[in-house]
Amino acid sequence: MPTTEHTINDALAAQLRETRRAWRPAEVVRSENTSMLRGNAGRPDILVIEPNVSPVAVETELLPAMTVERDALSRLGQHLRATGRQILSSIAVRLPTSLSSRSGAALARAIADAADIEMAMYTGSDPEACQRIPASGWLRGSVADLSVLTQSASVPPDVVNLAALQLITGVSEAAGLLEEMAQTNPGAIHRISEELKQEDGVQTRRMAATILANAFVFHGNLAGGPGALAEIATIDELRTPAGNLTKTAVLREWRSILRINYWPIFDIARRILEVVPSAHSGALLDCMARTADVLLESRLMRSHDLTGAVFQQLIADRKFLAAFYTMPASAAMLVGLAITPNRPLNGDEWSNADSVRSLRIADFACGTGTLLSTAYQRIGQLHELAGGESESIHPDMMATALVGCDVLPAAAHLTASMLAGAHPTRQYTRSSILTVAYGKQPDGDIALGSLDLLDPQGHLEVLAITARAAEGMGEAERHTWFELPHASFDVVLMNPPFTRATGHHEINDVGVPNPMFAAFSSTEEEQRLMSAATRRLTAHTTAHGNAGEASIFLALAHRKLKAGGVLGLVMPLSVLSGEAWEDSRCLLKDHYSEIVIISISGQSGQELSFSADTHMAECLIIARKSQQTDTQNASFVILNERPASTLFGIAC
Repeated sequence: MPTTEHTINDALAAQLRETRRAWRPAEVVRSENTSMLRGNAGRPDILVIEPNVSPVAVETELLPAMTVERDALSRLGQHLRATGRQILSSIAVRLPTSLSSRSGAALARAIADAADIEMAMYTGSDPEACQRIPASGWLRGSVADLSVLTQSASVPPDVVNLAALQLITGVSEAAGLLEEMAQTNPGAIHRISEELKQEDGVQTRRMAATILANAFVFHGNLAGGPGALAEIATIDELRTPAGNLTKTAVLREWRSILRINYWPIFDIARRILEVVPSAHSGALLDCMARTADVLLESRLMRSHDLTGAVFQQLIADRKFLAAFYTMPASAAMLVGLAITPNRPLNGDEWSNADSVRSLRIADFACGTGTLLSTAYQRIGQLHELAGGESESIHPDMMATALVGCDVLPAAAHLTASMLAGAHPTRQYTRSSILTVAYGKQPDGDIALGSLDLLDPQGHLEVLAITARAAEGMGEAERHTWFELPHASFDVVLMNPPFTRATGHHEINDVGVPNPMFAAFSSTEEEQRLMSAATRRLTAHTTAHGNAGEASIFLALAHRKLKAGGVLGLVMPLSVLSGEAWEDSRCLLKDHYSEIVIISISGQSGQELSFSADTHMAECLIIARKSQQTDTQNASFVILNERPASTLFGIAC
């Protein structure tokens, strides 16, 4: 007698529970349960109800599966009976017919071994107006791939986009309040600018508002949590009988949180709020609390999309820092190709917690940490798919495995915050998210940010290479050359600045002597000193002045990668043919194997870009640093359009 689909669904649900720690309780992944949905909605085949993210319905059918898409579509917009939460994503799954001839342990093994499960995801609140991924055809893979797809479905694009817009609205409103404050209290806005190491302006006020909003969101997630966090009051509990928030009450609670942990999030927010005069703090706190409420209601605290999506709106100094935001879909593609399930980064199994802890993944131009947080999410998924528990290794991952460097203190803080947000209630002490010195320093030294790490000796003529680390319990000065030695990293991921030393490209036509070093209002003399220091550092490397900073960061990545390590870069498309890039191409040819280069077909710069707002043609480069036994090979891929989904890696 053939095995019923009901039995197969129970077995499939059991397999899914083993792919993710948060799903192991039976009440999270339910199969064939009645009365789960409001109205006469019927019985979902499988329902995944993970806390803090959106519920996902999974409808299955044995091939030819004539009605499975209709069933999956019908789930969109339905509500859970118990909580009222709406289903915004559903998955149609076509199962091989061979499963119908198995039962018991044989059925479980057949599902675990299957590599021909077909699936499609639908997102939206209306079956008549939803997105299908893929647009046509089917994704093909294993239970592990179905798990990754379901995890992605629990963070629906519509919710992410709405939350990003609401965050932008809240930040803009708060920045407006800070502008009003600046009119009557210029000293206060000057002190905030000093805290952020930036000049007053739109960028600084929006950055300050983003940091405050982030602290409010974290506060909402931590209050009432495990251990000492149980004593932390919620924002609503801090309100006066009249419903108002006071600066005194909020600061008191933030200091309590700081005594527990979370320094990168709350110390800088505390310092900003402390200098806001009481006459202005009430409106600012109310704005931030309303913004945080929206984000917490969207259940996307752990999503790396939100902070990164808004950060591109905040950088007014783009022409100099080239701090363009890597789009989440592009980041997912780059990371998915660099970090793969079938080839663990250090040669051991993904299930080995000690092996995963020992990894070193770096972004020496991290911005708000989109690439690092995407990599961390990917590694956590692969570890849990193999039976591990990603939360248990979180303190070690924060301490040494994830290395990020940026010249903006606020960017480093937001990167640390995004990484900490992967497991927001799990405390950590050490961090390798570093603010690297840039420009002329108070003692007269000249610093070049991460480019100083090219130095083979660990000490330049002009600078001892140190940085400020955003750690769990405070900020610490770290000797970065000794902690980040050459040939020590398993993966280097970057979307580095593309700025060139001359204004030949329209993006650099900004009327300054050397746009590569013109950030932070550096003087012409400072720009000349930085240029001279760069020439000394890049001597005998493949970097070329006319190729710009990106070629220097490629040389830096090469020096930092160990043999067998993986390179993953967003590069200007000119790397493939530009005369100034010849030495860089030779570097890849001579020292790398398994090279994958991805570009996009199109006419305009925007169509050809993997980043937001660059208006420049770009490519992705993924390559493995050669070992003696490697055979060199390369693949060139041209996409029809920019990546549109973060669902990369299924059946890879």
